[in-house]
Amino acid sequence: MKSAKLSAIIYAVVLSLLLLIPTLMIRYIDHDARKVWENRTLTVRPTLAEIRDNPKQEFKNFDDYLNDHIGGSFQAIKLRRKFYFDVFNATGDTYIVGKNDGALFLTAPFRQKDRDTPFQWWENVCDKLQRVGYQKAYVKRVRKSKEMITRYGADVIYTSIPSTPVLISDQFPKSAPAEYREACPKVTPENNHINEIRKLEPDTKFFYPLGAFQEKAKDPYFYPNSAYHWQGESTWVFIEEFAKEYNFTLSPKWPSGPCTYQDVPWDIGKLVGVGTTIKGCDRDLSQLGIIVDEKFQYPLNEAYAKAHPKKTHITVVKMENPHAQNDMTAIIFTNSFGPAVRQQYASLFKTTYHLRPGIINTPDMKILLRESDVLDVDLATIAIADFHYPNFLAPLE
Repeated sequence: MKSAKLSAIIYAVVLSLLLLIPTLMIRYIDHDARKVWENRTLTVRPTLAEIRDNPKQEFKNFDDYLNDHIGGSFQAIKLRRKFYFDVFNATGDTYIVGKNDGALFLTAPFRQKDRDTPFQWWENVCDKLQRVGYQKAYVKRVRKSKEMITRYGADVIYTSIPSTPVLISDQFPKSAPAEYREACPKVTPENNHINEIRKLEPDTKFFYPLGAFQEKAKDPYFYPNSAYHWQGESTWVFIEEFAKEYNFTLSPKWPSGPCTYQDVPWDIGKLVGVGTTIKGCDRDLSQLGIIVDEKFQYPLNEAYAKAHPKKTHITVVKMENPHAQNDMTAIIFTNSFGPAVRQQYASLFKTTYHLRPGIINTPDMKILLRESDVLDVDLATIAIADFHYPNFLAPLE
């Protein structure tokens, strides 16, 4: 009897110590590293006042805070994924599937809390967006943003970036649902939602180089290190096709000749935490000679700034091109892939501004558009992914 009690006591002590380890480790965890690795903002601890005012929601937020900050979870998740990757050629997460010579597929927003639709992006681009009803809703929103921008005198081009489900669907892993393995190959240069949208809105310019990308996708080096294939040769191909479509002259500094294949760590933009090394293809951005002021503070007009002392500036990236072949000024609105392509885009114009509306809150974005002359440009380009119409465009509508 005493032996059983002693065993229970020892077990309780050991278990308590094990449970205490995460708590003791919290202060030593590099939360900034986790934020970068998972490409998201970690949950902030709710205050007592917030919990008191909205207990149901804030207790849920507190759970998320613990999940984000508890000691050891960061390392445990990476260890689990590495085990799955090395043993099963997968990650153990339906948001990241497959392995083709190092190629993993991201199927939905990684920080998405709704785990019922892990193949959301595949469903959107291969099914929902191919439906007439969605296309009409898409056109309705595009029409609003175009009307708002063109009143300032700028030409507008909507560009859509082909994504992996419609580019290399023949390489889907067996773990991919059959419905997407059947639907995604049906999206072709002749049969896709952007073509149908063009028919619904013939006076609006839509650029979607699906044919060129599908041709290049046969080269396994086209995807060096991102599920969005947006770091590497694809950025250069995109701008080359864009210039060809709209008669812009490529910069005399544009790198010529084939890419040099090099070893590239492959890890879906640091989302997986594990990966491999493959041959990738890229070019040297510095050759373009673009002068980038990433901390440029765009001034609002003097009258507004005087009336609102705390709203005098909004951060915008400004790029100057000393090798410009024209005197045009352009602005590009993008989501997260914008920084990867903006210098190539800026090489087509004398002055280029880059805005990521998603990281400027909507009220400030509306102030910028209303109270500044940032839309006093020759060309406004709105660059979006092909699997959805992004919320970041709402302030432009």
